[in-house]
Amino acid sequence: MKIKLLVRSSSFKEILDDRLKEFGLNSELVDQNQPLSGQLADADVLVGGTGKIDKSVIDLCPNLQLIHVSGIGYDNVDVDYCTSKSIFVANVPLANAVSVAEHTMFLMMYLAKNIQNTSNSLMKRRLPGEMGIELHGKTLLVVGLGATGTEVAKRAKAFGMHVIAVTKEQLGYKPGREKSFFVDDICGPESLSENVSRADFVSLHVPLTKETTGMIGTKELSMMKKSAFLVNVARAAVVDRDALFDALYNHRIAGAAFDVFWEEPADPADRLLQLSNFVLTPHIAGWTKESVDGAARIIAANIRRLSDGNAPLTLVNTQLLQ
Repeated sequence: MKIKLLVRSSSFKEILDDRLKEFGLNSELVDQNQPLSGQLADADVLVGGTGKIDKSVIDLCPNLQLIHVSGIGYDNVDVDYCTSKSIFVANVPLANAVSVAEHTMFLMMYLAKNIQNTSNSLMKRRLPGEMGIELHGKTLLVVGLGATGTEVAKRAKAFGMHVIAVTKEQLGYKPGREKSFFVDDICGPESLSENVSRADFVSLHVPLTKETTGMIGTKELSMMKKSAFLVNVARAAVVDRDALFDALYNHRIAGAAFDVFWEEPADPADRLLQLSNFVLTPHIAGWTKESVDGAARIIAANIRRLSDGNAPLTLVNTQLLQ
C-alpha cells in the first residue's frame, strides 16, 4: 500500500512511520515544489495538511482509496467528489483539542497583557504606557462547543472567567437548558449577535461550512465592545476579512489574534499584519508532540483498517457505508 504525505514537515512523517511500522507499512513525503503527477500516480492513501486536495489532485491518483486529513477540519478536501469516486475521507476529530485549547488561552493572555505593544516599547527602550487586563472576571463567548471549544471553556473557568457558549446541540447539551460546571450559559446559534455584545473575548471553534463562512462580519464586529478581543483558531474564512480590517483599523474592537489565515503561509505585506492590534501565529495551535502523536495513532489505525478491507473509524463521508 502506497501512502503519500502532502504535509510540509518531515517530523510528521517520522512520527507517523513509527506507528505504521507496527503494520509493516511506511509513508513517502511528497515534494510539493515538484510536479505532483509522477509522485502521486501510485498513491493508495493521501495524508494531507492544510493544502487543497481538490479534483485536480485527486485525478492524479487512479488507485486512491483514502484521503486522511491530519486534523479536525476537512474543508480543504473536495469531499463530494471523493464520495462520487467511492474514496473514503477521514479526519482526526479529538487528538489536538487540548493543544489548540492551550494555544487559545495563550492568545487570549497575549492580547490581555498587551504583549505585542509592550514588546515594541521594550525594543525602543521605552516604558510601556498602556496597561493590560486580567482574564479573571471577564466574559468569554465560545462559538462552537465541540471538543476544542469544551477544552477552552474548562480552562477559562479555571481563570475565573464567565463563560457563554453559542453552539448547536453537541455533547448531550440542549442549548439554553442544561449547563455544566464550566459553562455558565449555553445558547443556540440564533443568539450569536446578542451574545457577542456581552463578551470581553470571543473565541471561534466552528468548522468552515457554508453556514459558518463569514459568520463574524460587520454586524457582529460592530456589536462587540470597543474593549473586546476576537480569537480565531478555527478557519480564517469564518471571519469576514474586510470587516475585520475595518474594525481593527478604526479601533472598533481592541484587537484580534488568529492562528489561521486566508492564505497560508500569510503574505508578510498583508495589510492586516501591519496593524499593531492584530496578532498572527502560523497555524501551530495543534502542532505539538502530543497532538501529532495522537493524530498519527488514529491515522495509522484507519490505514490498517483500510488494508483489512474495513472503513475508517473517523469517516467523514459516511454515505459510502450505506
